Amino acid sequence: MDIIEIIESGEQSLENGDTRHAQKKFLEALKLVPEDPQMHNRLGMFEMAQNNPEKAKTYYQEACNLAPEVSRYHMRLGDSLQRLSRYEDAIQSYSRSLELEPKNAPAWNNRGFANFNIDRWNEALRCYDESMRSDPTYAVAWYNYGYTLQLSGRLNESKDFYQKAVDLDPTDKIAWNNLANVHYNQGQYERSIEIYKKSLKLDDLYVIAVNNIGNALDHLHRYEESIPYHERAIELDSTFHYAWMAKGRALTKLNKPEEGLEFIETSIELDSDDPDYYEALGRCYIELGLLDKARTIFNQGLAIDGQHVPCWIGLGDVNNNIGNKIQSLQCYDEAVRAQDVLSRNRMRDLDWIEKGRILHEAGVMHEGLRQYNNAINIASSTSRPYFRMAEVLIRDDRYEDAKEVVKKGLAIDPDSITGQGLLIQSLSSSEINADIDDLISKSQGSKILKSVLGSKLVEINPSKALELLDKSNFKDIMKRVVCFKNLNDNAKALTLSKHAITIKPNNVNSWVAAGWSAYDLEKYSEADTFFESALGCDMYCPDALFGKASVMKVIGKDYSYYQKALTEIDSELVI
Repeated sequence: MDIIEIIESGEQSLENGDTRHAQKKFLEALKLVPEDPQMHNRLGMFEMAQNNPEKAKTYYQEACNLAPEVSRYHMRLGDSLQRLSRYEDAIQSYSRSLELEPKNAPAWNNRGFANFNIDRWNEALRCYDESMRSDPTYAVAWYNYGYTLQLSGRLNESKDFYQKAVDLDPTDKIAWNNLANVHYNQGQYERSIEIYKKSLKLDDLYVIAVNNIGNALDHLHRYEESIPYHERAIELDSTFHYAWMAKGRALTKLNKPEEGLEFIETSIELDSDDPDYYEALGRCYIELGLLDKARTIFNQGLAIDGQHVPCWIGLGDVNNNIGNKIQSLQCYDEAVRAQDVLSRNRMRDLDWIEKGRILHEAGVMHEGLRQYNNAINIASSTSRPYFRMAEVLIRDDRYEDAKEVVKKGLAIDPDSITGQGLLIQSLSSSEINADIDDLISKSQGSKILKSVLGSKLVEINPSKALELLDKSNFKDIMKRVVCFKNLNDNAKALTLSKHAITIKPNNVNSWVAAGWSAYDLEKYSEADTFFESALGCDMYCPDALFGKASVMKVIGKDYSYYQKALTEIDSELVI
């Protein structure tokens, strides 16, 4: 058998998956031509494919010694050195390769990546740029340039490079995922979901993209939709600790902390060094009413990272709930200090937004809004800081100011469902009535927009609101109850209130709604039962106390106990 036949036999074995026989044949060929650089190169490629960079380096080095004028041998030597984390040596090999072949796009790209790995990001960008100049169709360099920009916080610039990478290579699922990440990091969650799905279309087992869709849905507060994605991520990789935490957190947000607890605890069992998981667990304990446990958990998170902002906020919330106002403010102060360091070090709009949120919730309104303006100043080309500031202005009933800010965000991202929803929330009753048909038409394709618009119509046009509000979402069901009350259809209001009770039996509002519906139907015995159950959920609920007292009064029984309880809550609440 001559050398060509030996090599072909090795290649065939490799193709069939028989790596041992392939290696045997390649080594047999090398013995016949020990001075042939191509055989050393081929064995180097074989060892690299088998994840043996140290062995590969030896073969590539000999190929370079035998044929120092061949550029690709030096490049591949650099690749093996890079895999061994010998980045400076790798750079020297790439430099030699480029001296021999200055337009070698892969060598420029790989040299850039070596510089990236030792934090020389500007030099990495220069090398990627040279790679793209050498071969404008080399998608890897476009991707790496975008990735480096993304990590540098230059999100808007990175987007163009990722887009070029997927245009050149539409089969690159990782490039699609990272392009989606940029939209996600800019707060364009709806758009990010669309792009994550393109990544999944290429590989429906790509667990990172699966979970990222769930994360984007979480940010849109669409927790019922996000949970199946987190579940799928866990199914694909049972060690994916973030997915366990995310599912538990979503369940907590859906007022199911008992269910969420197990998932968050599992995430900590898998990775006990991430303070985010302790923050999620602390929030879960707060929802369960276990404030001492929550405080312990938040402190555990801070023991891992003393500057962890969410844990400081959580600790502040616990102290606030138990009446320790001074300690609560001290925790919020620590959160602001930590966030201020992040904001100034990274200059990311999200950091300024978070600082603004902390200050605003602590009651420092003016200073909080100033932080949102800082976020806009450093990310004025993205919609997120505008929308986040608008949310705060709406909560403060500054609807005209909110409207102007939302419009600026929509000018950047006109298709944003979040932005469209905020615009509807900022409109006055007269503005909504004037454009009712157009607003309904625009909301038809989105359950979220229909819900937002329906909520605005509850008082001014309850019949239209009933057409828009969802029949399965608890919050929308409660708004539908109000619609029927406003239409004086107390029978339907009572039926729907009872349905709401079956969905969330521990929610005081559904029991109160049922109580008042029965009261207005003069079903006083039934109303009394509902108000009693409401007080069982929250014995200090003013609406439940007022309802119970009203029933007692109308049936001629002593209601002084409930009147006294009401007066202690608010002296103006008189039956």
